[in-house]
Amino acid sequence: MKNIIIAVLLTCTAFSVTKSQNLLDKVPSTSSIVIKYSGDNFTKNMPLQKVDSYRFIKEHFFKMLHIDTLTSVQHIGINFEKDIYQYVTVEDSAINFVSLLYLKSVPQFLQFIKNSYGASIKTEKKDGFDFLPVSANTYIGWKENLAVIINTNYHSGKNYYDEHPYYTETTTEITEDTTRFTPTETEKESTIEQTTPQKIKPKKKTTATTKTKKNPAPKKSPEKKKVPIEDEEQTVETTIEDYDYNYDYGYNNKYRIQDSIENMKRELWYQQQDIIAKAKQHDIAEKIIANTFAANINSIKNEVSYKKIIDPAAHASAWFNYENFSKQYWSYYFLKSSYYMPYTLPKYTKDTTDGFKSAVNVYFEKEKVRMEQKTFSADPQIANLGKGIMNSKQNTTFVNYVNPDNIGYFSMSINTEAMAHYYYTLMKKYMHTSPYMSEYGDLADIYIDLLEITIDEKAIAELMPGNFLFVLHDIKPKLVTYIDYEYDKDYTEKKVTKTKKELAPDFTFVIETKREGFMERIANLPVKYAEKWKYNYKNKGGYYELAFDGDKYPISSLYFMVKDGKAIVTTSKDIVDMTLNNTAFNIDADTKKSMLNNNYSLKINSKKLLEKLAPEFNTGTNKKIGNYLMENIGNIKMESSFKDDMIQGTATMDIKGTHANSFEFFFDMIDDINNIIENDKFKKAEKIN
Repeated sequence: MKNIIIAVLLTCTAFSVTKSQNLLDKVPSTSSIVIKYSGDNFTKNMPLQKVDSYRFIKEHFFKMLHIDTLTSVQHIGINFEKDIYQYVTVEDSAINFVSLLYLKSVPQFLQFIKNSYGASIKTEKKDGFDFLPVSANTYIGWKENLAVIINTNYHSGKNYYDEHPYYTETTTEITEDTTRFTPTETEKESTIEQTTPQKIKPKKKTTATTKTKKNPAPKKSPEKKKVPIEDEEQTVETTIEDYDYNYDYGYNNKYRIQDSIENMKRELWYQQQDIIAKAKQHDIAEKIIANTFAANINSIKNEVSYKKIIDPAAHASAWFNYENFSKQYWSYYFLKSSYYMPYTLPKYTKDTTDGFKSAVNVYFEKEKVRMEQKTFSADPQIANLGKGIMNSKQNTTFVNYVNPDNIGYFSMSINTEAMAHYYYTLMKKYMHTSPYMSEYGDLADIYIDLLEITIDEKAIAELMPGNFLFVLHDIKPKLVTYIDYEYDKDYTEKKVTKTKKELAPDFTFVIETKREGFMERIANLPVKYAEKWKYNYKNKGGYYELAFDGDKYPISSLYFMVKDGKAIVTTSKDIVDMTLNNTAFNIDADTKKSMLNNNYSLKINSKKLLEKLAPEFNTGTNKKIGNYLMENIGNIKMESSFKDDMIQGTATMDIKGTHANSFEFFFDMIDDINNIIENDKFKKAEKIN
């Protein structure tokens, strides 16, 4: 008996684990984007009761989704304590955004949907699940406590003018039973007044036959008319000779009638396409939902790159297959485009190699938001290309230009020679697999190989090995003058000199080079043409200065110099003197380590940046928002390097203020900023009234 109880408990536990994980089983491997929201967000980081208290949820988010503002998030029937998945895929010429989620209460969920979209929508019983068309693009299916929501858009690629060329033969017959439309009485009356062929040439005969009202009053004209009278209708046969008599009148009248007819035909054709699209979207949604519940899916969880770069413990994650998405997007919009409709579509070749896949794992920690970014390829050749690109170390002297008191910096170190070889491989891959080009892939290979032979990647790498640094030292407001125009009461133009405040950035940009001589020639060349082209560029002995009119421009001078394997562009004379004297800033150990141990390193002092941008906040509302952000957002930091056979990066944003955690911070921030805006609007309205 004890063993039976243990077996039952194990079975229940296994069933529970399966139930908590089976949503990933239902995400197809053909997906281009897969997003996961962890149930821990609403069970540990922020309860649903707190979500209900936010003003922006009720007044903006609910309205956007057509949800009654009296509705509570706790009572819409969705189980937010379970993980939610969303994915994007293109199937059957439709791009589909699919959401998979658990329900706490099916009746509550249905009532929530009907309250939002109208009680007239009816549930359809399908084979093994319930199906609810909410709109032409949105469909919901559910079985027990699992729901699938689909937003789908079908694209046929057809164009009206491909099937109905505007210019037809010289003889046009317009009758009720030979056209795809029924003209109105007004159009019947207008048609009888003047009916002419579409292409009119002098001395040639052409006829036009139309059904009209009984016994119309004939008009005088130089045309020879033969008007047989019948009991219910009459046929007007027009023979046109020497049409030069009144060409403009006939021409304009004819095209007025023709345009009216064409507009009606085109409108009816597009209405027909809308009907076809709605039927297709209905069938595609039903098919996806049926496959989801029938488990006829090759799951993304078996994709090597998905398992490698997605962390199941992340509070939110997003997986991207950029290559697959670009191909599906191309197929959706262009493979059936109107340009190619009259012809045979080229063969589409599926790529058999495994390109880069990327993922972002987000963690809402107490005092910061942390994002882990990973890029991986299961194909060894592609992976080695990525490794080669990241096989580089930052120049140690670059750290001398970063002052801990700066607003921020961005340091990058890549192997430019490996980058060039990567692009050759990428171009070949694209040519062999893309539509309309795969047939000529062998020719493209020869052209790309010739390009590779012609271009000297080593010379490029010597000119720019791949080490770069940008430092934003400061931002200062500066008063500048500009010319405006005013007009007196007689509208006489008058030039007026005015002043305004602009922000002047103080920055330094450094590039490593092994070809100092060439860089020096580039820096020296403008000296020769400065007087002729009327700009102030001079050799100052060891560096060059491009001076601006200090009253007209926020930047007074831009300095250029080449020294010790570095080409430097800066607005700071202090940086020039420091380089000439071989001195340096006292950099902190953490920044130095980050720059030298990573291919990418970034740091921004958010508070200082917002303080410097404060003069641009020219309204009371903007100033309040700026102050709020300064009080609640901390520093931003990013690092990236190659490790564990993939490109990995970490980005963090510190959180300040009284928020319980960083997940709650985002809700607080949106709500507080929204309240600032709404309150200021209310105060302005009170003053007006």
